[in-house]
Amino acid sequence: MNFSANEILDQIAAREDSRWEFKRVEFAGKRLRSPKRDALADEIAAFANARGGVLLCGVTDDGHVQDLSGDQLAMLDAVLVELSTDAIKPSVWISTQHLTLPGGKLVLVAEVPEGDAHHESPGGSYVRVGGTKREMTTEERLRLAQRRGQSRFVWFDKQPVPHTGFRTLEESLWKPMLSAEGRTNPERALRKLALLIHRDNGAVEATVAGILLCTSEPEEWLPNARISATHYRGEDRSSSQLDAQDITGPLHRQVGEAARFVARNMRVGAHKSPGRVDLPQYSLEAVFEALVNAVAHRDYGIKGSRIRLSMLSDRLEINSPGGLRTT
Repeated sequence: MNFSANEILDQIAAREDSRWEFKRVEFAGKRLRSPKRDALADEIAAFANARGGVLLCGVTDDGHVQDLSGDQLAMLDAVLVELSTDAIKPSVWISTQHLTLPGGKLVLVAEVPEGDAHHESPGGSYVRVGGTKREMTTEERLRLAQRRGQSRFVWFDKQPVPHTGFRTLEESLWKPMLSAEGRTNPERALRKLALLIHRDNGAVEATVAGILLCTSEPEEWLPNARISATHYRGEDRSSSQLDAQDITGPLHRQVGEAARFVARNMRVGAHKSPGRVDLPQYSLEAVFEALVNAVAHRDYGIKGSRIRLSMLSDRLEINSPGGLRTT
């Protein structure tokens, strides 16, 4: 949206909050000196990982409007766009506006939309809380990836699955997803979550997302909804296999079982300091997060392919059809 000069002045008077961050800007010639580029990227990602927000550049924390030139605003605009598309993964598509306030002073307004994924910046994983950003905990990162992964079920995953219905979905799996109010009318609540769909002919059918999340055997309807895990002896897949497992079940169980496969097959070293300290080959926390991303972002519309977890002697690879590859 475009802001008016009066709206910006009102916000300056109200100071920063969960939606607004003021940024003092300093240049050294044609180079941005402050804020640091990584710090700006962290702020953008923090907004995207929350509900979105606005960077108001050219205004100090105490509400003083600087006197920036049009050329400086243009340079700053280019930096913000570059950071939001290149330094943040996945990219964030910001909107910028150059605005003249009463008295002729210029400010840059950069609006950051709420993201559709877990966005990482050079400093790590941040989220906007109140008037500041803070680093996200591992649990928060996982929840965000899961929640937004579900929201990325854009077309195929919202399609109805023939010969299914409300009773196809297992209460033990959908009940924890619903609030106390939602449990009073679970069919309606599951429709709001896009786990059920009301067809034009009046029939209620489970969606692909509903089958993946709320049935103990989703492969009965979606044969490729599984993870193939293999532990190889050497550095490539032509080497002999030491262990292999075909992992099925609802998505959260697939993630847990795949993580356990890695745990039992990875090497664990040790040193004394002064007692024994284990040195696992991989961080199970990082493996778990990568698996969550793999099941959340894969394209379940691709037939004849499944997520593949490969443990080789020198690395671990996770390949997700239509989604991502993690090494």
